[in-house]
Amino acid sequence: MTHTDRIPKRSRLFFGIWITALFLLLSACAGEKPPEDSSPAPAALSGVFVSESGTLRFNGDGRSIVVEAKSELAAATGLPEGTSEGTYVFLFRNEEWRYDKAETFRIRIGEKNCEFPNMPGQTGENRIVIRADGRTVTFTKQGR
Repeated sequence: MTHTDRIPKRSRLFFGIWITALFLLLSACAGEKPPEDSSPAPAALSGVFVSESGTLRFNGDGRSIVVEAKSELAAATGLPEGTSEGTYVFLFRNEEWRYDKAETFRIRIGEKNCEFPNMPGQTGENRIVIRADGRTVTFTKQGR
């Protein structure tokens, strides 16, 4: 009698199906692609976006940002309080992606990265919507 004879055939079959399903699930998640969109990519962000907690200034180059964080925003996000210059990028699964479809908004001030869940259905050319410290923060473009 071998050791597999002691395990009922039904249990071995169930275990095999379970392992196969787990493998397929993990393979599907690992290969997830960014959301596709047939529309052209939006223009780089430019202008001043204001919320009750602070201001984001984009110069239109797709990289540079000036953040004016009030104490509430600084405490909620880890951004430095006051005015700071830095860079930004929108990401999908740690790859740079268009802001209207990205899942993460990263701001880098000096050596510090601050990442926020982006709200892709709501973020667009005139509005940036992120989650910070368990709440939604909306930055609206001024002077449209």
